[in-house]
Amino acid sequence: MKPVIWLLGLSGSGKTTLGSLLRLYLEAQGHETEFIDGDRFRRQFGFSGFRPEDRLRNIEAMREHVLQLHAQDKICVVAAITPYASMRQKNREQIPLYREVWVRCSLSTLVQRDTKGLYAKAARGEVDLLTGVSDAFDEPIGTDCVIDTDQLSLAESYLALRDLALSALAEGRNWRRMQPELSPEVVQGSLRHAEVFM
Repeated sequence: MKPVIWLLGLSGSGKTTLGSLLRLYLEAQGHETEFIDGDRFRRQFGFSGFRPEDRLRNIEAMREHVLQLHAQDKICVVAAITPYASMRQKNREQIPLYREVWVRCSLSTLVQRDTKGLYAKAARGEVDLLTGVSDAFDEPIGTDCVIDTDQLSLAESYLALRDLALSALAEGRNWRRMQPELSPEVVQGSLRHAEVFM
């Protein structure tokens, strides 16, 4: 079973950069890997709104897309803000071998970086419902990894993510080995037992 590595956090925190680096590493190791970026996904599938219901619908579609790729035995690396706790809970419930990574960065640093110019636009009133400013971002609880990109270098952040991915891959291999191989006798016995209730 292949893992799903889901990076979440505010806009500009470094999710896409780290996710792209991880995909390159995994592909270099021979793993078939899909990278799903939230912004690109939204544009590709026409999710243009930013109201809570729009965000929920977008993540729901993204989750379904990931599950389809997961069924093809591909590693999925996702970079999406994923602002609400309910979204993350559904991920945990529905996605096998799900690993959640909070790419954390202080708002003051994000405003200073402002790689997309969104925080400046929000300050001027040109952007409504910017996550972490004028729309909610529920603080993640129980994530598998927290990467503080305003404290760690890019190399340190990447290594933390890579190590998490390698651990998840190892767990996926162990999961396969743990599945019992049923002998023909056991299978036949199970079928006979089932016939009693048919």
